Amino acid sequence: MKKTNVILAGAAALVTFAFGANAQVETYFNLQSYGTVAAGATITDETGNTQATLNTDPNTSLTSGGLAIASAWGNSASTGLTFASGSLSSFTGNFTIQDWVTVANPNNGVVLWGANNGPANTYIGDGYTGVTTLIGFTWGSLSGGGGTGNPLGQPYNRYGNTIPGGSLASGASYDLVLTYNASTYMFNQYVNGVWTGSLQEALGITSLAGAQSFAIGGCPNEPWSPWGDASANETTSAFLLYGNELTASQVAAEDALGAGAPVTAVEAAAVPEPSTCAMFITGLGFLAARRRVRV
Repeated sequence: MKKTNVILAGAAALVTFAFGANAQVETYFNLQSYGTVAAGATITDETGNTQATLNTDPNTSLTSGGLAIASAWGNSASTGLTFASGSLSSFTGNFTIQDWVTVANPNNGVVLWGANNGPANTYIGDGYTGVTTLIGFTWGSLSGGGGTGNPLGQPYNRYGNTIPGGSLASGASYDLVLTYNASTYMFNQYVNGVWTGSLQEALGITSLAGAQSFAIGGCPNEPWSPWGDASANETTSAFLLYGNELTASQVAAEDALGAGAPVTAVEAAAVPEPSTCAMFITGLGFLAARRRVRV
């Protein structure tokens, strides 16, 4: 019986390892869980990995209803929650961004979230200054970028390139997902768990780790943009960053959880699909059953 217990314990440990070690949820802000937060205050995400500071402008508020951004024109544009410096240092390869958001007006405001590695007042994908910005747009396209260090030799486009497909409706809630493969330079876009389009765009920065700053609700270092503002007219209920490229089935599984799911459930849905590891664990269970018969 002791051998059986040891085998069963080992199998349980392997299950824990398999799910824990492969969970790639690096940042998870459940923005309906903080209550009312004072302007300028700093909050910590569910994983304990990331801190972010709430902007002090009057266009931004964080309450139990989520992070609300009132679109504003000109230099008063909000940047919502700005991540602490160095928060993205581990994102050196593939990544996934998930944004649970309700859009008040998809044509009033521009940026749902943004990363920037250059100075203020630069264009979205300004290849002349070496700036690369990754933007989440509100009108049905999640990716914008460009910049230098472009191994694909793509032409300069100061407005960046975007992923076509889909459109957002006023007052509707969405689960917006953008995945990036750093080896193939391929973005894939999903809306409410369904794939809508892709774009091959060589991110000039080294994945997200090259970004000097990142913000939910606007684009840091981009108080001015070609569209006149940098913040969307929206409310974000949850925002997640994964340190891997989620597959279509994993995106669908995350979508099925809904916004604000427990971090354990989110991590479980993000693990690799059943493979050799799962078969090995199943085999251990079968071996344990045989041991029980023999003892």
